[in-house]
Amino acid sequence: MHGADVSPTVDGLDIDAAIVAVPTESHAAVAGPLLADGIHCFIEKPVAESAHDARSLIAAAARSGAVLQVGHIERFGAAFEALSEATGRVGHIACRRHNPPRPVPPTVDVVLDLMIHDIDLALALDGTPVAAIRAHAPDGIGQECCIAELRFESGVVALLSASRLSPVVERNLIVHDDKGVWFADLTQKTLSRTIGGDVHEIALDTERDNLALEIGEFIDAALGRRPPRVDGAAGLAALAVANEIRAAIAPLSLQLSA
Repeated sequence: MHGADVSPTVDGLDIDAAIVAVPTESHAAVAGPLLADGIHCFIEKPVAESAHDARSLIAAAARSGAVLQVGHIERFGAAFEALSEATGRVGHIACRRHNPPRPVPPTVDVVLDLMIHDIDLALALDGTPVAAIRAHAPDGIGQECCIAELRFESGVVALLSASRLSPVVERNLIVHDDKGVWFADLTQKTLSRTIGGDVHEIALDTERDNLALEIGEFIDAALGRRPPRVDGAAGLAALAVANEIRAAIAPLSLQLSA
């Protein structure tokens, strides 16, 4: 088995595409020059630390013609894919994403770490701009817990709950549409449909590898076969909502620390 070559810089390297998996605050500094040079980039979520940085990455990709894909891996899950393809007119969305505490806490807060996944899913399901946001931090500062309500221009409301203080892992997505209710357990990879009190289990491919599918789509996009489903604009949209949620919590945080 041969080890991988390691280089402290990409200068002088002949590369066509890159996976950018550095800390969020370094995304713009690392991916910006690559995109400007026409190197296709897969950037882990969130796309950048600020909307300004995200727009600069999108602009660099547009100028050079490089592909910019953002790593919102939940889009590739079998449950979400089946739900999004079969759901009718969406009426309500509820997401619950809870984790136990980690031995080494992430450097970003729970909104950018966990909730942003469900922000992206809600945006993909509704398809209209977010008109209003309300947010609450049960821990007072939003570092480990956050509850948010997104009201879309369509009138649909999405309730999102994220925590890094749970005793168990939960990844649940509930969607009410014009015929019934969908329930997806994104951890167990199950999906059910309730219509008039009758529950129907939807068969899914539980062996599929979401990460492999995501990276495979990036390779296809880099080769010009198809555009990525989570492009820079999608990444920016999720980041913008996430930062509005964080801003809505900030006044409470400042009040508590005063």
